Amino acid sequence: MSDGAFRTLVLLCSHASSETGECYPSQAQLAAMMGKSKGSVSAHVKELRGLGLVQTETQTCRHGGNYRLRYLVTFWRNWRAALRHRRTAPPVQPVERPVQPAGRPKEENHNQVNHTAAPHPAAAPAPSTARHDDATMVVVDDLVRRWQEAKGGAPFPNFEAEVPRGLIIETQRVVRTSTAPQAPPAPSEIRSALRRLWQDRGIVIEEPLLDDQTRLLARSPNASGLLQRLGAHLATQWPRHWRRMSTLPQFKAMIAELPSPPADLEVKLRLLGSDLRRHATLQARAAT
Repeated sequence: MSDGAFRTLVLLCSHASSETGECYPSQAQLAAMMGKSKGSVSAHVKELRGLGLVQTETQTCRHGGNYRLRYLVTFWRNWRAALRHRRTAPPVQPVERPVQPAGRPKEENHNQVNHTAAPHPAAAPAPSTARHDDATMVVVDDLVRRWQEAKGGAPFPNFEAEVPRGLIIETQRVVRTSTAPQAPPAPSEIRSALRRLWQDRGIVIEEPLLDDQTRLLARSPNASGLLQRLGAHLATQWPRHWRRMSTLPQFKAMIAELPSPPADLEVKLRLLGSDLRRHATLQARAAT
């Protein structure tokens, strides 16, 4: 489908009833949210109908006049049912391993790995980025694409097409909220977050170790980002049969091996800020 049809489908899903998949936004509302004309929205809806993703029905009032247009996302019920089934699916139980008898004869050069104080093996890098980072990246990518359409091939600082007011407002909001400085978490907040991360894995909390780990993260300039990436790492890489917290050297090694946050988001936010300044320059020239 086209980009416009996809954006229209996303807006219809965001307005849809959680149970039926029905919604009733007007074409004027959809056009305002997308920064397009009502004719473009009508074409996108027609495309979605042709793909079988959306059904429309004109509802009339008591006196026979058109009242409103009902949209139905056709895959909504099956999708919601699949989500409910996935939530209620029984969890996979770990395989129980038999306990070795205490009287088992020890063979020559037999290394009892389970009874040594060997450090945890180095974990493979886990895919990081929090969910809200992924959602922000989707919004930023869409804004970058819409500014590229407005710029076209026009020489700097001109624009080939008129920049919609809605696009300017949305870009200002995203740039402002995504680049605003955030206060670092307090040591007590870091400690509570670490405790939750370990408890979610079923780990026995050792208070002295928790204090050492808290002090280590509190010295970082980006403790919040480290906690997010550490949570993703523990959720995907931590072996389920480990029930002891990492020692401080092991914890330092784990933090050092966490992947760095992606730089693409920062670069794209700077590009959007440049587009806003470019448009403001043109507006100032037009005013004089």
